[in-house]
Amino acid sequence: MGFWSFSNKLVSLLFLAGTTLLLILIVLSGAINDYPVDRFYWVQGDTSNISGAPALSRWTFWGVCDRNSSGSTVCSDLSPAYPISPVDNFGTTVNVPSDFVDNRSTFYYLTRFSFCFFWIALAFIGIAFLLYAISWCSYAFTKVVFILVTVGALVDMAAVSCQTAASVMARNAFHNANLSSDIGASLFGIAWASVACSLYLFFATGASFIKRAYQSHKEFVEMQKYKEQALMYQGKQEALAPTDVAESYGMNEDLEHNQAAVISEPQPQESHHSGIKFFKIRRTQQPGDQESV
Repeated sequence: MGFWSFSNKLVSLLFLAGTTLLLILIVLSGAINDYPVDRFYWVQGDTSNISGAPALSRWTFWGVCDRNSSGSTVCSDLSPAYPISPVDNFGTTVNVPSDFVDNRSTFYYLTRFSFCFFWIALAFIGIAFLLYAISWCSYAFTKVVFILVTVGALVDMAAVSCQTAASVMARNAFHNANLSSDIGASLFGIAWASVACSLYLFFATGASFIKRAYQSHKEFVEMQKYKEQALMYQGKQEALAPTDVAESYGMNEDLEHNQAAVISEPQPQESHHSGIKFFKIRRTQQPGDQESV
């Protein structure tokens, strides 16, 4: 593994960890009353004229909260998928800015879908973070991480876009009613930073996936070539094998025939008489030939 390749993998790992942390900070908004999370909110507005509402309402990830004298967010009534909708939050339309009443469904569904999208993005990015180190030595996990990051990035962008649209519309609704309102810069900074990190991860893991896919395809092609060469060599060996066997069989038959001829050929015989060796020589019987001693 080269230096630049290792550096890119390490940077991607840090971005995955950072994106996961940013999304965790978002989902903690409103759930913790300690610094710095107690400073996080989507939008705040003057709701002093609305019955049952605090003087200044702050909408966080988990619900609408009040602000104490020290500027911290104090949340008492929290619930999942809490919408930025004073009509639904306080159960009245009296003294509620008209934009909230006229576009109630828009505020309601944008913020509720945003809540779900943030959890989905956190799940996909978090799992990709846990599996990323394994993808360094496995092409299958590289593919899985790329898919997880892609889905996580898309859902994260959808969540932040929906929440930004609803919060800006809410601020404008308060301003149109001549009421003070502003956007939570800290929480939106965290949200859009998570989008930037997830986009970087999409391109980084995508480039790694394409590179690993190319290497895997190249290895597959080379392996197919080796298999074809091995099959061709095996075919040549099988084609030459019958001739070699026939030649070997013929040589064995000649050898056996020669051995049989040697065994069947008469051998010279010797006899002993009075200490003198006499050899009886047998020749082919022809007319007139005599056996000599």
